[in-house]
Amino acid sequence: MIQRLVMHLLLKLLLAAFMVGTWIDQRLLPKMPFPRNPDAMRDDPAWCIARLKAAGGLPADAEVTLFEVTRFKVNEAFRSLVATVDVGFTTATGPEVRHFVAKFAPQVTSLRDHATYLLQENAAKEAGVYRELSADPAVATPRAWIAELHKMSGNLCIVMDRLTDTVEVTERAGCPADKCGLAMDGFAALHGRYWQRDEATFLTVVPDAVIDYMGSLFEGDDAELFGDLIRATWRYDSLPPTTVLHGDARVGNMLFPANDTGSFAFIDWQAARKGKGVFDVAYFLALSVDAEVRRDNETALLHRYHAGLLAAGVQDYAFETLLDDYRSEQLLTLAFVTLPFMSAESSSTELNTTGLADLGEVWTRRMIAVVEDLDLPWLAARTGTDAVHLKAAFDRSNAKAWLTLPEASE
Repeated sequence: MIQRLVMHLLLKLLLAAFMVGTWIDQRLLPKMPFPRNPDAMRDDPAWCIARLKAAGGLPADAEVTLFEVTRFKVNEAFRSLVATVDVGFTTATGPEVRHFVAKFAPQVTSLRDHATYLLQENAAKEAGVYRELSADPAVATPRAWIAELHKMSGNLCIVMDRLTDTVEVTERAGCPADKCGLAMDGFAALHGRYWQRDEATFLTVVPDAVIDYMGSLFEGDDAELFGDLIRATWRYDSLPPTTVLHGDARVGNMLFPANDTGSFAFIDWQAARKGKGVFDVAYFLALSVDAEVRRDNETALLHRYHAGLLAAGVQDYAFETLLDDYRSEQLLTLAFVTLPFMSAESSSTELNTTGLADLGEVWTRRMIAVVEDLDLPWLAARTGTDAVHLKAAFDRSNAKAWLTLPEASE
């Protein structure tokens, strides 16, 4: 109890400190060693061109004839500032145009929102992934040529290749079965590559103190039970074998091939961490796949993911073990439905509030179905709880969730 109180106090102090830092940064706008936003990049093309040449994104002898920065996804909720960057140039071999995407930190909508963004080290984790992992062919993500970070303020500037032969799938539409297989392949390649490896040291498992804090966030009559379950499964998630996780593997953070030349890719790595690989799978199938599609394809998709791990060199990880891990990670996913409310991007702006309500409805329906399908006797035995008590608690949770849906208030 004392440890939890100390953790709460420490987090509040850190949050306050980051809020003060954010206020100073936004009021004084100190000069950064890189552009803060698309307008600043547009006004200083020499900086971006020089950095791209130094990193190999442009030929060293390129004579630039075109430099266009165009913001996109302006009216979408939960988005960092992003822009396309088109660079035309000539070399001895003739003219050429290369296409990039520039990503910056989210706009500050409130001091508390941005302080939470800093507390979660979202910018640092994303910059680390693009800086250290994006060149690895096993990591399905656009190659980044620039990944700059000002850790104290959270300012960020990433310039990566633009994948032109790709399409997106909306969260509301849900991922269709044929594209789910591509996600499994991407997960398996990533997880298999970093399985039990002492690499990507900028990422860590979730510390025990944070686990205790997360377990304390539940409210209501079943708060103690759910808190105990989350703490138990979080700690299990941190046990070997661990690997690099995307951490927020929703369909909205994926790109799919538009044709035979297109490629699958993960984007938005702000929640990256280390843990059990199948967490990404459980999170994706729960939040981004409609219940009917998940139920019809779940076993086949888990087998495809397992086969991909084996092909990537993972040993001593039986499918039965993966299935047990998957059941545990489903429980963690149920807790992670709160993450959009806790992240810096879930601000009080009208756009984000509307987007959150829209996603909340879709996610609630899918999560209710996940709860309905949980193997409660197995879960009770695994966590040392009473199966009857557990079923009653989840029934109450689902009943409460239904009340949040539109038809319940009509």
